[in-house]
Amino acid sequence: MVYLGMVSIETSVAELSLLAPIPPLRKPLVAELLTSPTGLGEFEELCWHYLHPFPSAIHLGQIKTYLIKEDAEVGLRVEGPGGGSRLEFDSRLFLEGEQVGQLMVSLYRRPGSDPDEFYLELEQAHLWEPELRGRGLGRAMFENVLALGRVLGVRAITLFALYDGRFVWPNLGFQFGDYLPEPSRILCYQRRFRAYCLRHGVEPPDLRGWDAPQFARFVSEKRVSARIGNRYERYPCQVDLGRAFMLTRRPFFLCFPLLQL
Repeated sequence: MVYLGMVSIETSVAELSLLAPIPPLRKPLVAELLTSPTGLGEFEELCWHYLHPFPSAIHLGQIKTYLIKEDAEVGLRVEGPGGGSRLEFDSRLFLEGEQVGQLMVSLYRRPGSDPDEFYLELEQAHLWEPELRGRGLGRAMFENVLALGRVLGVRAITLFALYDGRFVWPNLGFQFGDYLPEPSRILCYQRRFRAYCLRHGVEPPDLRGWDAPQFARFVSEKRVSARIGNRYERYPCQVDLGRAFMLTRRPFFLCFPLLQL
């Protein structure tokens, strides 16, 4: 006899044996890739499938995929020791046979966290030719990486913002935090932005609920000078106050959450 709430159903042991077995909970795809002997090849196939579509003649090439053991780079890993092996996919971007950029992502487990807490690091996302900027190619790269992160089942996309990336990535929705948004870091930037506005004679807006995207998109009547471009071609330019604020910060970690803890 089986009881369902307040209702009993007469059934035999033989009938119960015919019921479909309950399958075990399936781990995220990312967990299988990092532990399976075939994970490296499967990761490369997924990266190719989700990262190569572009809205122009640009395509991926010179692809290299690595399985990097933790003990091979203990002192170099941004996420620190204890995260296990990681998978890296590195590629160049080509236009009419010429290299014009680089796209590189890596898959890793957060050290000292839940065994199934995984992240996708956006390590390189560059367009080297100035004439290719402002055409939506950076956003297309970002949307491809998001699609890959979702199918892998990672908690968030993470990155280290340098140069113009300190403005570009927040403008696309990235938030302050090494892995996931960090309230203490957000409050710190709110204080700094309030002081930055006052220093330039601008009344600070209501900063409650603000994170990196709101700072990057803030526009005022006053524009200030900030250096834009990469380390090889940096030059001063008059830009909106929010953009200038982000460009004058030291490099920082950002995240784009995909799953809730």
